[in-house]
Amino acid sequence: MYKKSDKAELTVRDKMQLILDIGQLMMENGASSKRVVRDMLRAAAYLGIYWENVQIHITYSTIMINVDDGVTSETMFRKCYKHGVNMMTTLLANQLSWDALTSNESYLIYRNQMMTIQQMARKRLYPQWLTLFCIGMASSAFCLLFGGHWYEALYTFIAAVVGAYVKTLCERFGVNIYIGIAASAFFATATAYLTLYIPGPPCSWLPVVACALTLIPGVPLINCVDDFLSNYLNSGMTRFTQTILVMTAMTFGLSAVAVMTSVPNFTGVRIAPESLYIAQALAAAMAAAGFCVMFNIPKRYIPLACLGAIITVDMRNILMVDFGTGMATASFIGAATLSLFLLIVARNLHAPVFVLTTPAIIPLIPGVLLYRFLFAVIRIHTLTTDEFMLAMQNGVEAALVILGIALGATLPDVIAHQFIDRSKRERLRKILEERDGQEAVIEDAANLDHASERR
Repeated sequence: MYKKSDKAELTVRDKMQLILDIGQLMMENGASSKRVVRDMLRAAAYLGIYWENVQIHITYSTIMINVDDGVTSETMFRKCYKHGVNMMTTLLANQLSWDALTSNESYLIYRNQMMTIQQMARKRLYPQWLTLFCIGMASSAFCLLFGGHWYEALYTFIAAVVGAYVKTLCERFGVNIYIGIAASAFFATATAYLTLYIPGPPCSWLPVVACALTLIPGVPLINCVDDFLSNYLNSGMTRFTQTILVMTAMTFGLSAVAVMTSVPNFTGVRIAPESLYIAQALAAAMAAAGFCVMFNIPKRYIPLACLGAIITVDMRNILMVDFGTGMATASFIGAATLSLFLLIVARNLHAPVFVLTTPAIIPLIPGVLLYRFLFAVIRIHTLTTDEFMLAMQNGVEAALVILGIALGATLPDVIAHQFIDRSKRERLRKILEERDGQEAVIEDAANLDHASERR
């Protein structure tokens, strides 16, 4: 069944180029370092290189690979210049690495599929106008999650769309990414401030607070914690630094509006919802749907991601409001419940867990707490002792919540790789044994999940 193919005619450097192609696609489009390494090792196994002969070094901007068969040693590296979140690309790259390995397809077919994915990575499933609309919808959902009224959510929607459009213009004209984020936050917040003067029912400061929250890099933040937990410290620290830079740029934009207008110290605005649980469920579904489009997730997965967001947000709110659980603990339990639910459902529907989990848990990210902390840091020379301690409390609580979310989100990964995916490893072992006939080394070679966790 598994015959020798044209892969045998490839040089080691040709194979390393293909392995790096997979790694670059995954890294540049929002995958964690552990997932990048695991898919690269799958590609290596497909090309006849077992992980014992491969060393991979991951940083946020560079992937380095060394292949040593005991006779020759080759080293190559690949720069990763553009980073974003494109779940469609990571999904296709993940499927390609597994399908190529299990079907032992020819190099020509594999290469053509790789080129197709690389071309698709430059495009989006959704038009720009729909992406802008969904950014506004996700921001308005945050307003509702904070207890805002529907008309306040509408004002938030308008402000967020304005900010997102400014960011798009900055990207189009090649403006520095952090300047673009600051400009986007400035115009979004300024627009939200102007809505306060619209005649009608009294409006709170929630549109001002919520309009720029979609700028917070939730996926890099979660991947940062995942990298730390998986001991990929270099890439994790770089993701953390990038998150801080984005948050700082965003805070400068917001602060500029506060200086130029009569906006008070709205970091103390109450963001706890006053009504549970139907309104919160609808808002969570809106946020998840918006992030699905922003992250370029295929349409068939959006309903399940929305259901997951409803489960995790309502679980967190029930624990916090009805049982007095702390935000970090409640967020951990909510994320863990979501992850276990998706682990069961996704396997039956053949849907990837990591694609469904990400947009569903983003509404749990404590963006306002992070913003309050950085806003206080910028104004530190004006803070009293009590205000400084409150700022530190916001920062520590935000860090604990993020850690809880990341731990909860990785729970199914740990369970699956320890227990459920044993059948997948056994299938892979049989495939490699039948293809290569080296029974003595196949048992370890098939355990790619363990290989991706090498210290």
